[in-house]
Amino acid sequence: MTKHFVAAALAGMLTIAVVGGLLYGLVFARFFRANVDSSIMRSPPGFVWVALSHIPFGILLALVVQWHGVLTPGGGALTGAILGLLMALSYNLSHYGTTTVWTLRLTLLEPFITMVTVAAAGAVVAAILAK
Repeated sequence: MTKHFVAAALAGMLTIAVVGGLLYGLVFARFFRANVDSSIMRSPPGFVWVALSHIPFGILLALVVQWHGVLTPGGGALTGAILGLLMALSYNLSHYGTTTVWTLRLTLLEPFITMVTVAAAGAVVAAILAK
């Protein structure tokens, strides 16, 4: 891994954290509260664990954007959007089929929130990798 790649992965990680925090913690917070079994939620959340989860995802996103090879903000956003949507749909559908934690409504909407979050991060990653 080059310093350039590490910088792109870190920037992707930070973008996911910031945009995800805004979308999940503010914009859609009420929707999540209404559609998640709150009895299973940690209070307060383990933010260290959430932050750690962004590290491998930032690396994965940087790898996929680099492999796709369209190193423009638009190309990175499209790559991130596809990756985020497909990854979240796969996880959410399996999660819904095996647990009672989320409603079907949340299961189907949340991948689009992830798509927007990862698209923003993909644009940042591609911009950095293009330098």
